[in-house]
Amino acid sequence: DVYKRQSLPSRRTLNSKSITIYFMKINITQAVILAAGMGVRLKELNRGIPKGFISLADNIPIIEHSIEALLACGISDIIIVTGFMDEHYENLRSRYPQIKTVRNEKFSETGTMYSLWCARKLLNTDFILLESDLIFETRAIRELLESPVKNLLLITGKTEAGDEVYVAAEGDRVKQISKDKTVLGSIVGEFIGVSRLSYDFYLKLIRTAEESFESDLKVSYDMDCFVTVADKIPLGFLKIENLLWAEIDDALQLKRAQKIWKEIKSQSA
Repeated sequence: DVYKRQSLPSRRTLNSKSITIYFMKINITQAVILAAGMGVRLKELNRGIPKGFISLADNIPIIEHSIEALLACGISDIIIVTGFMDEHYENLRSRYPQIKTVRNEKFSETGTMYSLWCARKLLNTDFILLESDLIFETRAIRELLESPVKNLLLITGKTEAGDEVYVAAEGDRVKQISKDKTVLGSIVGEFIGVSRLSYDFYLKLIRTAEESFESDLKVSYDMDCFVTVADKIPLGFLKIENLLWAEIDDALQLKRAQKIWKEIKSQSA
């Protein structure tokens, strides 16, 4: 159960010319937030609002904290894929000129990959991908952006938070993503639902997804499509062992998130 530690090349291993090329060529300003889901497991706790509009002690929706983290890291074009109770996100868009929205009209019958597919006409460059039901330290975004690797999953050590998504790798390349540890090889950590993707990887992801949609609209972007594309285009990972973060899918995770949010706020105070 002990995750193997695997690190990607740091910028200190690059010569000055490489560093200059990296910063000249890669300037990520787009992000996609997947927010179409109905939050069925939280139905009695979130009072009928989308999961992204749950607030933790400060009456500010958790998605707004994610937006502020993205803006603080230089992301100026934020695409939110909506669905369930999309009017909440439209109201949010009216307050943030950096936000665009696109609706997954089939949100009740499709999976996360279909929502990501819905953003295809608004994406035109490398981007940060995240889910709407997360809280995390701002450094999660910053460290993804600072990495020299174009395609990355953000992972952490063991959380025991419930409903974990495990990542297995060979060397520095992701090979498997699953909630079932027994089917995985060398587990390197837990995926937190935040990624950095190149536009080339996304285009391949879209083609892969469209083939899958012919038989299954509920495919996931991570456990299904990421793994398929990673066989052709390298997908790495960035592990931040002690990152403060939480996902909110059910009552137990909500309770855990409330505790972690206090820790995040105390660190930034």
